[in-house]
Order: sequence, then structure tokens, then C-alpha cells
Amino acid sequence: MNPKHQYSTKKKNLLRVVNDWLESHWATPAYSGWILLAISLCFFGAATNTMAGWLYVLSGILFSLLGLNIFVARQTLNKLLIKRSPIEPVSAGDELTIELVINNPTKTAKTLLQIIDQLPSVLSPPVTTSIETIPPQETIKWIYYAHSNRRGIYHWHDLDVKTAAPLGLFSCRRQRQLETKAIVYPQVLPLKVCPLIDNLGAEETRQQQSERLYQSATEGVTKGLRQYRFGDPIRLIHWR
Repeated sequence: MNPKHQYSTKKKNLLRVVNDWLESHWATPAYSGWILLAISLCFFGAATNTMAGWLYVLSGILFSLLGLNIFVARQTLNKLLIKRSPIEPVSAGDELTIELVINNPTKTAKTLLQIIDQLPSVLSPPVTTSIETIPPQETIKWIYYAHSNRRGIYHWHDLDVKTAAPLGLFSCRRQRQLETKAIVYPQVLPLKVCPLIDNLGAEETRQQQSERLYQSATEGVTKGLRQYRFGDPIRLIHWR
């Protein structure tokens, strides 16, 4: 591998790790956020050099917009309750019905939310939905379907909630732990003819018929020997 290419790959991975940590613990700037932050710093630097009050005002307004976006984005994800309904077992080849209940117990609306359910890779790639708004003290349901091709018992718990409200300058993401279990039974195939099941009981029937013939037989079958009693049929006498 080219050393320059290897260095650039490590640098990208490091930036991705830093960006992910900022987004999940605090907030990370979007592309527009970086541009506005650079403009704000330029205005502040120019104001420091020229001592112009209007430049201080412009830089202060821009910094206020950035701070407002960070504060609102973090507050939007606070006190948001998410529960997962039990998943009904299915057979391989059928679809799992997955239902999430999102509740907003606060007195302010939650807007511009993105929910990412991290399913096992065997079932499906991560499933994402966007929610425009959740009114105060209201509950909404998100139902989606995942196709199951392989039988087994699947467990997952990671669920990401993300927002960039209200201006899209900073994005904030928080991870929720929702223990989930889905059971996929082996595939059920239609069975029209099965010799094993169709012949079930035939052996018992033949045995019962043989026993009835044995009990009703009077010639050629010796059931037991005893002394002759008056009234016994002559044909049942063992003459030997």
C-alpha cells in the first residue's frame, strides 16, 4: 500500500472517530455549521483589529445562532421516551413486524428527529425513519418490517436518535439501549403427500386384523391343550 494513501486513510478514520464522539457526547457541526463558524471567527478577528462595534455585533449574532442550535438540539433529545413492543415469532421467509413507541412527556414539541434502529446484519441493514414533530405529551408509533431469511434467535439493543434542530448547523445523536429478541422458526413448507404419515396406523390395522382372524380361526391353529370336556366340538380334538 502506498504510504501516502495509508496516511490519508488513517487520517480519515481518526476524523470519523472524533466526529462520532462529538456527535454522540456533545454536538458536531454540519458543513453549513463549519462555514458559519469560520465566518464568525473572521468577523471577530476583524473586529479585534479594527475595533469596529458592528463587526462585534455580527460575530456575536453568528455565535449566538451556533450556540442556540447546539442547545436546542441537545434539549430535543432529552426526556424522550422510546419503548419497543414485543416481536411476534415468525417462520423463515416471513417478515418480522417491529414496532417502536415514541413518547414526548414534556410540554414542548420535539421536532426534526431521525431514528436509526441497528438491526443484526443477518436480518437487515440499519433502518431509518424521520419524524417531523411530536406534539407535547403525545405518543406516536413507528412500525416497519424486516425480512427474515434464516432461522434463529436474534438479539440487538442499539437504537440511535439524532437531530439537527432547529437550523441544521449542529447535529446531536444519542444512543438508547433497548433489549430486543426476535425468534425465527424454520420455514414451513406445504406438504401434500407424505408416505410416513399416510401409512401411519396401517401396521396397527393389519395387526388387529390378524388378531381377529386368529381368534376366529377354528382349523389349523392350536391355541392351547386341555382335557376333553363334554360338549366340545369334535373337530377341535387333537387326535395325536
